[in-house]
Amino acid sequence: MAERIYFGGSTKVVMNPATNMPTQISTHILSGWKDIASYLGKGVRTVQRYEEDMRLPVRRPAGKARASVVATKTELDAWIAASPVRKESQLATASDPRCARSMAAVKQGIEEMHTLGEQMQGLRAEISRSLFLLQANILALQGEVRGKQSTMRNPFAESISVSPAALNLIGEFALPKAS
Repeated sequence: MAERIYFGGSTKVVMNPATNMPTQISTHILSGWKDIASYLGKGVRTVQRYEEDMRLPVRRPAGKARASVVATKTELDAWIAASPVRKESQLATASDPRCARSMAAVKQGIEEMHTLGEQMQGLRAEISRSLFLLQANILALQGEVRGKQSTMRNPFAESISVSPAALNLIGEFALPKAS
């Protein structure tokens, strides 16, 4: 006996051939990519890709290849249940040689990171000392230029002078405090 289908509202009545009794199946219809994507918990583009690559069960009006789509929740649920599931990847253990090599590389990278951090601290201290010496030399030059200005007019003296704001900025880079 063939299966007979009757539509009534949002339910689908299917005649069970074994018992010859009607069985109601909920057929909530989802209209459009947004509804289907929302129901599946995915983005619209992902659901469209599922249709192209994995034959997601959607329906279109006759004769229109890229028209609006509809799908039923029961068909989508059946498609999900029937979809093949990828084998779970097994985590590598410490006894695995690939894992041991990876762990050694990570440890080496961490050691190198600590070495570079120490070198960076040393370079920062050198920069601070250099800025402090530069500040001292600028101040000494300013004193010499001002002393010579009283005896002789130097056209470049103005270009050597440093504003108080610049001196304050240089002062911020003074030698680091001893810890």
